[in-house]
Order: sequence, then C-alpha cells, then structure tokens
Amino acid sequence: MNDIYRRPITMDESILLLLKDVLHHNVDICQLILHYKKSSETIETLQYHYKRWETIAGSHYRLHDTHEGKFSLVFNDTDFIVKRDHLPIFYNLTGISYQVVELLHELIQLHKRDTSDTFYWNYTYWLEYHDQLYGILAQKIMTKMKEPI
Repeated sequence: MNDIYRRPITMDESILLLLKDVLHHNVDICQLILHYKKSSETIETLQYHYKRWETIAGSHYRLHDTHEGKFSLVFNDTDFIVKRDHLPIFYNLTGISYQVVELLHELIQLHKRDTSDTFYWNYTYWLEYHDQLYGILAQKIMTKMKEPI
C-alpha cells in the first residue's frame, strides 16, 4: 500500500493495542481475552435475537390463532368495522397492530394468486383497489390502537 491510504484500524485491533499496553505486550493473553469477548458477544447477540423472535413472532402467531370474530373488516369504500387487537401483546412489543400485518399478508396473497383466469387490467385494478381499502383500514386500526382504553 502507498502512504496516502492507510486502512482504518478495526475495533478488535484497537482493543488489542490497548490490552497490550495494560498487559505489558503479552500477546497470547490479549488474544485470549479478545477471543472470549467475541464469543460472549456472539452468544449474547444470538440470545437477544432468539428472545425477540420468540416474543414478537410467537405473540403474532398466538394472536393469529385466536382472533376469530375479533378482526377489523372492510365492507366497501365507506363502511369499515374497526376493532382493537383483542390482546395488545404484539402492539406493545412492536408499536404496530397484528391486524395491519395480517392485512399486508392478505394483500401479498392477492398479488400472488394466479392471474391466468382474469385480464391483467382487471387484476391490477382490483389489486390497487384492495390496497387502497386495506390502507384506509390499517390507518383506522392504528388510530384505534393509539386511543386510550
């Protein structure tokens, strides 16, 4: 490399340099400490993400399995039935209603359906129409969720 560019020092290299100063250049112990730090950080990160998956995804699936008759609905452009989440677990963890996530999943399923039976312009019209209605319903649900009980 030339003198103009020097690779920036990484966090591990920085820690290693500091440890060398403290431990009087005993490199083996410094590397052992650095290895222990990396492995404990990796374990903590995995545990954190596993716990978040269990709490967020688990609460979503539990709510999905128990929301029968407790879901907001769209009848037409002007008529909506808006209900709060029957258990606010998912909302408290994420700040979004699980119903909004379900609406998004429903819209994705509509988009994935086979279009061979319908004309493309008709399909895109209905997809955009559902997208607009679901967007309105999602806003109404989120407004309802933010209201005090």
